[in-house]
Amino acid sequence: MLTKIKDFVFKYRIAFILIVGLVLRLAFIGRMPGNNNIFQDEAFSAYEAYSLSNYGIDSHGYHNPVYLEVWGSGMSAMQCYMQIIFMKIFGPTNVAIRLPQAILGCVTLWFFYLLVKEIADENTGLWAAFILTICPWHVCLSRWGFDCNYFVGLVTIAMYLLVSSNNKLWKTILAGVFGGLALYGYASPWIVMPVLLYGTIIFLFFKKEINIKSIVVYTISLAIVAMPLLLFVAVNMGLMPEIKTGVISIPKLGFFRSGDVAPSLEKLKLSITYFWTQYDFCSWNSTPKYGVYFLFSNIFLIIGIIKDIIKPSKRSVVIWIWFVCGIVLASMVEANFNRLNILFMPLLYFIATGVVFVISIFRKFSIVASIAMLLLYGVNGAIFGYYYFTDYNQMMERVWPEGAEEAISYAQNFNGTIHVCDLRYPEVLWFSKYPVEKFVDTVEYADPNAEFLSPLSFEGYDMTEFWNEEPVTGDVYICSVENQPGVDYLAVNPMDMAQFGNFYVGVAR
Repeated sequence: MLTKIKDFVFKYRIAFILIVGLVLRLAFIGRMPGNNNIFQDEAFSAYEAYSLSNYGIDSHGYHNPVYLEVWGSGMSAMQCYMQIIFMKIFGPTNVAIRLPQAILGCVTLWFFYLLVKEIADENTGLWAAFILTICPWHVCLSRWGFDCNYFVGLVTIAMYLLVSSNNKLWKTILAGVFGGLALYGYASPWIVMPVLLYGTIIFLFFKKEINIKSIVVYTISLAIVAMPLLLFVAVNMGLMPEIKTGVISIPKLGFFRSGDVAPSLEKLKLSITYFWTQYDFCSWNSTPKYGVYFLFSNIFLIIGIIKDIIKPSKRSVVIWIWFVCGIVLASMVEANFNRLNILFMPLLYFIATGVVFVISIFRKFSIVASIAMLLLYGVNGAIFGYYYFTDYNQMMERVWPEGAEEAISYAQNFNGTIHVCDLRYPEVLWFSKYPVEKFVDTVEYADPNAEFLSPLSFEGYDMTEFWNEEPVTGDVYICSVENQPGVDYLAVNPMDMAQFGNFYVGVAR
């Protein structure tokens, strides 16, 4: 009986891993993290999806833009278009905002297993998938709607299809398509993506695993998908005017962040520090207590890198090209784990390689060593999972604007102007489901060419500081409970008061 159970578990190891991954990424997806509160970037992408779905334009008046202008300096569009599909099914809810990324996170587990299996072997692939399944960084990444998070899954799928294509026409075409789609997932890696994709192709060509015909087919597929983004870059580099049609738009951003990419030794040092300490001071990426792939994994990371230098796997050159691309990017952008998410898959590969190598040292006791490693990661994964759904969720409730949606909803019951402080305008737009045509026609920005736009007002809303003005009867005033001038203003003037989470709402009498 025990032998049958053991054989069953062994046979379906990847299925058990995927089930754990599904639970960690899909359970309570609309409510956690943040106890139903959402982040400002989630709100903006969701509002653009809602606007494009219901009005046909985004918050800058563009029809189906290939890249969103949003704040003024842009946001990748992939998430927005995925959210449109899910809003059609679930309505404009938190579930619709977050479920596309959660599903992609689950799919990534499978494709990372397949990729590592192709690069090394099945055993390393299983360990890589297991570590990714319980990895705090990937659990956090999969459960909320941040545009850059889509890149991780799309590039993993693209790399698996490319490495395993073996001159199969359908797989080669799909590899090119997903390579192009990955570009729509996040802008920061654009500068190194040609090296990653074509460095891999050159390696496969010299290994006689891909031929010239397949390279041409791949390039055509990639180019067709990526062409709108190439035009977007040309527009924003001033090489051609923006394209604005009723079918598709290639916007000219108010602020193009081409200057954000510049090599610096200090940037590289900071990036290395963040990845070694596994903390980048962004609570939505990691926590000091658990890190991004568990603090003890640094040992296996070093072992795995050394092992792969001395005795590389059959296709580990692909991982090294990927890793070097990440290091180059780390020297060129301001460090945090969102901007450098290209590095995580190579690092997790090295960690899995280190674990497998350590197990292999204990040849006579390999089963015991495997169980010990399984317990080490499994127990820590379970402890992190409990922490994520309890204390972490409560912490994110405080980090993100608790009570903002209720405050905006309550304020809409009154006819006066709504004066808002301590909330970013995309949160106001999303929570109020503000008609985007009215917003485009009435918004006034403090500086229309700023990197991060700041509206002074739009019809029915005033976004400036209100405590130096006399209250107007019937107007609504909203501020954070921590905003002392705002709180004092509400206290000294005749107001009907209400509190929603971290926000006070006053209606002037």
